[in-house]
Amino acid sequence: MRQDVEAWPRVFQELIQEVKPRHQWTLNLDQSLVPGSLQPGWTQYQQCVFARFQCSGCSRSWASAHVHVLFHMHWSKRESRGQVKVRVFTQRCQKCSQPPFEFPEFTDENVSRILQNLVFRILKKCYREGFKSMEEIPTVKDSYVEGPHDSDNCEACLQGFCAQRGLDRTTQPPVAPSCPTRSLPASRPPTHKPCPARSSTTVGTVTGAPRVKKGRVPPNPWFPEPRQIVSPRANPRYPAESRIQVPPPSGGVHPQSRTCRNCGICSCFIVLVLIVVVVIVVKTYI
Repeated sequence: MRQDVEAWPRVFQELIQEVKPRHQWTLNLDQSLVPGSLQPGWTQYQQCVFARFQCSGCSRSWASAHVHVLFHMHWSKRESRGQVKVRVFTQRCQKCSQPPFEFPEFTDENVSRILQNLVFRILKKCYREGFKSMEEIPTVKDSYVEGPHDSDNCEACLQGFCAQRGLDRTTQPPVAPSCPTRSLPASRPPTHKPCPARSSTTVGTVTGAPRVKKGRVPPNPWFPEPRQIVSPRANPRYPAESRIQVPPPSGGVHPQSRTCRNCGICSCFIVLVLIVVVVIVVKTYI
């Protein structure tokens, strides 16, 4: 509705006065704005937002996520005065035969977000302030939008300003290119190539070639015979394999048996010492 858009200047004044309270800015609705057609000293800013429409003829309502809003901005540093012109692109009903273009309806939250993005762009373009990588605040979608963008009933699309016109049209999926096929000349009949696999059966029964003895196949020009890998052991040029026996330890006694013998000697010595001690103790008491 047009009355909904006319309430934007009040919201814009509240937002711009928070960041530039001493500067005077105005926002006016101008449906004659054209994208890219700017006066000297003016800059452009465009948003694609979510809104709802209602047909004045059949009362049908629909939602769109591709509603275009165009802003032209100018700032005079000498007068400390700024101007903003806004154009909201309309849409029409797809069910009626001759429907009029309808103005969109925005929620209060989305109006605030659209104008906040405008204030951020004014700070960046006119005052050279703000962050370099400042991101837009997206509008809130209160319902799910099905299907592609209706570019045939969009004012921006019909005038060539909508970027979704060439993206949302239903097109057939691209067909993968087929591989080229090679055909044999008509004058030359197809020939059967012999199988490269070795076989003990007779060759030439199909093509009429002369018979070959069993166990041997003539060389094939298309599939050369693989080289046979010969094991080094079967090659007479390599020396015969020899085994080397490791001699036993010196003295012919295994280290483990030597350790056991030392343990037996120590045990005998300890027993002998105990006997001597017992004998001395007995003689002392007697």
